[in-house]
Order: sequence, then structure tokens, then C-alpha cells
Amino acid sequence: MLKKLSEGLFEFGYFILLSLAALVFLFLSIQILLGGTYIPLRIAEGIEFHSQSGSFYLFLLTFFLLLLLVRRLLKKFTEKQLFCAFSLLYLVAGAYLILNVPSMIRADAKHVYLAGMAFNQGDYSSLTTVGAYMYRNPHQLGLLTLERFYAFIYPAPRLIFIFNLAFTIGNNFLLYKVTDRLLGRSMVNKYLIFLSFLFLPHFFFILFAYGSTPGIFFGLFALYHLIKLEQTSNWSSLFLATVGISLACLIRNNYFIFGLTLIACLLLSLLHKWQWKKILAVLLIAIGMVLPSKMLNHYYEGLIKQPIGEGTPKIAYITMGLRDDPHRQTLGGWYDAYNTKILKRNKYDEKKATQMATVDLEKLIINFVQKPDYAVKFFYEKIKSTWTEPTFQSIWTGPQLERRQKTQTKVLQSIYEEKTGYHILNQFGMVYLATIYLLVFAFILHRLVWSREGLRPFSLYPYIFFLGGFVFHIFWETKSQYVYIYILLLLPVAARALNWMGEWLDKRKLL
Repeated sequence: MLKKLSEGLFEFGYFILLSLAALVFLFLSIQILLGGTYIPLRIAEGIEFHSQSGSFYLFLLTFFLLLLLVRRLLKKFTEKQLFCAFSLLYLVAGAYLILNVPSMIRADAKHVYLAGMAFNQGDYSSLTTVGAYMYRNPHQLGLLTLERFYAFIYPAPRLIFIFNLAFTIGNNFLLYKVTDRLLGRSMVNKYLIFLSFLFLPHFFFILFAYGSTPGIFFGLFALYHLIKLEQTSNWSSLFLATVGISLACLIRNNYFIFGLTLIACLLLSLLHKWQWKKILAVLLIAIGMVLPSKMLNHYYEGLIKQPIGEGTPKIAYITMGLRDDPHRQTLGGWYDAYNTKILKRNKYDEKKATQMATVDLEKLIINFVQKPDYAVKFFYEKIKSTWTEPTFQSIWTGPQLERRQKTQTKVLQSIYEEKTGYHILNQFGMVYLATIYLLVFAFILHRLVWSREGLRPFSLYPYIFFLGGFVFHIFWETKSQYVYIYILLLLPVAARALNWMGEWLDKRKLL
């Protein structure tokens, strides 16, 4: 009786989760088919919406047909051959990129890196001086520790780019290994390898020294070992999974969503099949998400010999995510420096800053309630700008001419100076992103309506992670650069959709 109840709850949760995901991907598919988002390569993050041209639909159809036709070519190579060939291509292209851009970083990434170098020299002023960057942002201590490691090896940002290139290839490898362990289908693996190396924002983010790339590496590392734990009862996998999610959450707080995804998968797995090891895994993953950060704070408090405050109140990011500042070029809900100013306005009194952010948030909510048409427009534009920008700011975060950051070759100048190269990447990215959304929607619909076979709890991780990020960025401060990781983890679903369509065509001898 209890077993039937747990299985029923699992199937109900499975159905609800996929139904919600289907609605979101239907919405995103419609939006990107109607129009997209463009970000000019200027200092301010200006947002431009545009309608799709007739050529877009032609390119979309052509790209989709090519993905089906490439199946024949993929069959001729082994997974190892494909992965090694694409990795070599990335290494060559990555070396070309890294050697021909200035070894410079900016904004938050620069502040954390400079603080890390100063810490290595015994200068802790960024954390101890009232109003300094780390004083305002102690949640960056994990990233600072990583930057200290980089600076210890070689004190130049170019080294971070090299590590990011390695992590990028590593991410594609782990995504492939996770998918292989879950499904064990060669053709799905081959499609995934092809799609992951074709996801160019992931490549261009090697110049973004802000922890996103290594963070997802350790998150995927944790996921792989949790799946291995479920399948083999290898207890060392539980230890490695805990280490992986601990490092991911230390480097970037954003990966708490990934940690919660792992916990959700474990709980669903418990409903599917009761095992004590899964209870232990839930506890250790939860501890791994929280305890290392507290231990790191304790270490730095001992180092600087003073307590570390909260810094910028977390509620300020929600308030900023719901603001629409008419004096800035950025769209409502995007970064507008509210979080950096609120402490200063309150003379760095954290309690007063929290109270101000809370009052401001209440006013924003009242305004939304009183003006429902404005609220619909605000959230519609915020969601659309976040999820239909095809480069995910991977070029914008690189060298900018307005900041006197010049690249060395005509190809890179064409990309980073908003010339032909940048527009080509936007057009290709728009076609690629639309294809992924449509494939994911089609696959979910197929699973809901036609095929319910082989329900696996951990196969749900792309949907749980995506829905978590989607809801989070409705309310939190947003940028399109924050969400590329969710697209990356959708690629196994798109690969499964292509394989399913290819098999259907093969059976009818249409391909």
C-alpha cells in the first residue's frame, strides 16, 4: 500500500513538473518565434526588442533539417572521436581568443580579483575598510578564494581565461558523462556532444572571470556522482558529490538552485525507490551547500581579526529586480546599481539598509497591485529580455571598445566592436536558441502525451533546474548572462528529442 502511494506521488510530481515545464517552453518558443532581444556593445546594458525577419524562419528550418541530416555523419564516428575532435577545435579557438584579447577584466570580477591579489600580499583592506568592495559583498569570499589560488600561480587574468577554457571543455565532458550514465544511448550522446560544442556563449564566457564556468563544472561533478551513487551504491560517490556541490556553492551563490535541484531529484528518487542512502545524501548535500560557506567566513574572520557583516542586504537584490529606474538605459528588473548604493545611503548601517530595501519593496508591490497593466508589461519584458537574448551577454562581458579594450585581429574586432561578426553570432544564436526551446517543448509534449516509459527521477534535473532559475529571475535582479547555464543543461533534452525524431524517420526510411 505504502509503495503504491509513493509511486503514485512520484508519477503525480513527474506529471506536474513536466506540465509546468511544457507551459514555460511553449511561452518561450512563441516569444522567440515572434521576436528576440538584442544587446548593443556599449557600457550600459541597453535592451532592444525586435521582430523576427522572414530570413530567420528560413534559417531556422534549414538548421533544424541539418540537425536531422547530421545524424548520418555522427553515426560514422565514435563518441570519443567526436569529443576529442571538438575539444581540439575548442583548444585552438580558445588559444586564438585568449592570445588576442587584452588581459583585462572589469566590474565585479575585477574587484574580486584585485582583492584576491591584495589578500595574497597580506592586504585585507577590501574586507576591513567600511564601504570597500568585499566589505559590501562578503558573499564573494568563495570566489575571492578561487581568485587567490589563480593569482598565487600567476598574477594575471589571462591565467583565469586558460582555466575557464579547461573548465568549459570539462563541462561538456561531464554533461556527456551524466547523460551517458542516465541513458546509455550512443546516438543521444553524439547529438549532445555536437550541440554542446555548438553552444557558442559557453565558449565566449571563457573571458568572464566571475566563477560561473567553474561553478557549473563542480555542480555537474556532484550530479554525476549522485547518479552513480543511486546506480551502484558506491559510498565514495556520496563524498565526491558533497565536495562538488560545496565547491559550486562556495564559488557562486547562484548554484544553491543547483543544490536544491539535486535535493529535489533525491526526494523524487526516494518516492520511486526507498533507500536509506538517499536520506543521508539529502542531508549531506544540504550541509555541503551551507556549512563550507560558514567555515570560510569563520576562517576570514580569524584572518582579519574582526567579524564579517552581512554586507549588502539580500532583499536589496529582490527590490532591484522589481524596480524600473527611468533614469537608466537598462530595462526594468535588470541591474541598476540599487544594491551598491543602498548601504552608502544608510552610512553602511546594514539594519537601516535592510529596512529601506524592505520599504522600497513594499512600495513596488503596491504599485504593481494598483497598476496591473504595468505589472504585466514589466514582467513580460523582464522575462523576454532574460531568455530571448541569444548571446547571453557572452560578448558584452568581453573586451569593450568604449572601455579602450582593443582586440588584436580583424575577426575579433568584427565580433567585439559590434560589426558583422557580432551580428552573425546574434543571428546564429537566435536560430540555435529557438531550436533548443522548440525541441525541449516537443520532447516534453511527447513524454506527457505519447510516452511515459522509463521514468527516472534524475532525468528530471534539467527541468527542475530550469524552472528554479526561471522563477528565481522573475523576482531577483536579472541579466541574460545569469541564465546561460540553464540553457546548457537543457541540451541533453534537445539531444533526446533529435534522437527520437531521427529514429521515427529512420523507421519510415525517410532519413
